[in-house]
Amino acid sequence: MGGGDHFSLGHLITPGWMPKSHSLSPHLTEPAYVKEMLKNGENPKELLLEECKPKCLHWKHKLERCEKKLVEIIKINPTKTCLYPFRDYATCVEACVQPIIHNNLVIE
Repeated sequence: MGGGDHFSLGHLITPGWMPKSHSLSPHLTEPAYVKEMLKNGENPKELLLEECKPKCLHWKHKLERCEKKLVEIIKINPTKTCLYPFRDYATCVEACVQPIIHNNLVIE
């Protein structure tokens, strides 16, 4: 009976499961200006957002495809939106930006 062989493969047939892909979880090498801006009381988020957006092209393209299709679909069903692809893109960009800011915050 071996114990565990059938359980260890269970994740392979789970709907929605996929192996971790680094292309879907962006990482940005910390820019030198972040610590300086935070030290001066400035918010580096806008600059980081611009640097992280190119790291999330997979989600951006998915959103653009949805928006292109939505032009036709909305004529038939006006309740349809691209909310989920937009959320995925925004989540990707924020996941790139937030750790950099969070890891440099200092409690005084």
